[in-house]
Amino acid sequence: METPVEYRCRTCTSSAVTRDAWASWDVVRQGWVLTEVFDFDFCHQCHRETELVAVPAWPPDGA
Repeated sequence: METPVEYRCRTCTSSAVTRDAWASWDVVRQGWVLTEVFDFDFCHQCHRETELVAVPAWPPDGA
């Protein structure tokens, strides 16, 4: 099993980050399905565009 990761802001290390994406309505599932993810990353702590950094999630497996 791969080590779980979380994404953080490269500038302030906050995990309050998001990425632009599109969702499409799936009639069969009756729900929104993520169909495209874009390269625009935003930090809600810095309140600006950022670059995301993957770091090991801790504690692993919710331990």
